[in-house]
Amino acid sequence: MSSVRVASTTTTRKFCTAVWRQATAQQTAKPRDAGEMFGMNGNSSCKQHSPHTIERATKLSHYQRELPNGHIPFSCPEGRSLFQQALSNGQMETYFYMAEQFQTQAEPTYCGLATLAMVLNALRVDPMRAWKGSWRWFTEENLGCGCITQKSVEHGMAMQVLASLADCNGAATEVMYAPRASHDSEDAKQFADFFRETVRETCSSGERRFLIASYSRGFLGQTGDGHFSPIGGYHEESDSVLIMDVARFKYPPHWAPLKDLASAMLLPDSETGEPRGFMRLSAHPKTQAQQISAPQKPLEVRYLPKAAGQWIAGSLLEKLAENQLHHFNSWSTLALSRWLSAVQATSPGILGKIVVVDDMDLFMGIVQQIYSRSELFRELCRSYAELQALGFDNSFPPLRIHDSKLDNCQSPPGAPQTCGELWILFLLLLPQHLRAAVSEHLAHPDLSSEICKMVRCPWALPMEALKETLHFALPAKQSCTWLAGDGNLSFGPQLLWQ
Repeated sequence: MSSVRVASTTTTRKFCTAVWRQATAQQTAKPRDAGEMFGMNGNSSCKQHSPHTIERATKLSHYQRELPNGHIPFSCPEGRSLFQQALSNGQMETYFYMAEQFQTQAEPTYCGLATLAMVLNALRVDPMRAWKGSWRWFTEENLGCGCITQKSVEHGMAMQVLASLADCNGAATEVMYAPRASHDSEDAKQFADFFRETVRETCSSGERRFLIASYSRGFLGQTGDGHFSPIGGYHEESDSVLIMDVARFKYPPHWAPLKDLASAMLLPDSETGEPRGFMRLSAHPKTQAQQISAPQKPLEVRYLPKAAGQWIAGSLLEKLAENQLHHFNSWSTLALSRWLSAVQATSPGILGKIVVVDDMDLFMGIVQQIYSRSELFRELCRSYAELQALGFDNSFPPLRIHDSKLDNCQSPPGAPQTCGELWILFLLLLPQHLRAAVSEHLAHPDLSSEICKMVRCPWALPMEALKETLHFALPAKQSCTWLAGDGNLSFGPQLLWQ
């Protein structure tokens, strides 16, 4: 880029910023006097009030801030020009995915949560838990995991915690920490170069991969301190990045010099004392592997993000703890009614996506082996049939085994392959804490393993592995990859730079 072009770009940028500020100032209503806010007129009595009262009044509210010099509003003429140039150069590939999900943080300290919800939705990660009604969707309120504390909600969260939260909710997370270095050091320069290459690579890729920056607003000349926002694109000639600021009540999306943003990551977090940095998120490899065709198998436990597993286990336990009014003559019928009621309250659609029949013929071969060897399984099948005869719940499928004979009925084309035996086997493979909550008769710690041993080769070991996967996916206690207090990530987010 020639020196003439640089000078021209700089002059145009300053002019554009000045025009935008002038237009903003003309459109913004002049704030009322503090005395008017409290119903005081302009006489001498106003002067008798405490200066602290007036100071508090002037700080009651704000309507946006002006961007500092060198930061270009996305919607101003120069901002649009930068966008068009970056788009034609192929450096805005991730923008449109992010723009579909762009949101404003709901609370002043929710920049990390809003950014993460935005990115997870852009990645098309299934939350596997209800949002509102029948819809599953990520918001700032349902990102729950053991790493969110009251302190992080009130004061914001550190980058390590946000990275762990992303991992808990089903994203593959690459974490890059800025070095402990001065802004003019060689380490700082190398970090800025590394950041630039990562931005260039990510923003030009057609894959759904997204960058989140953790930086100090103060270093950029903005008000406030630590902040999270996603990166929406890169402009090569001006070496600028598009910051899709989730605090839209404060600053609009804007272009900022990449070098300045990288330097703003060097300042340590006031809570942890550690440098900030950035992270790159993509869909978890296990969710992608499920979309790849593989040899047919009887049963599969789908990948379940840790936060979703905690929510599902908690929801089941909450329903099972309620006093139910059903009265039955047998413990097995009561147990099944409790189990199916808990599934119905949590969502059969969600639980039905965890344990999935891959091949119905292979699956029914396993079911017949268990049916012939387990009196418990046969008793639960009889109770299931009894509940269906009573019209207990029509949302669950019928049994395929009747009087020890296999029914040849097939699922409709395009419908998931399922049957009543699947929900019974699901119950028996549950972790002990959930089985015990259903019925004391199912509380034996080795029950799931004994059921798996009834399956002959070649599916004996795969069944045991499925049981272990299910036990890990529906934990008894909340846990998180972030180990509070030691400053390290135990597993999950991958560290790429430090």
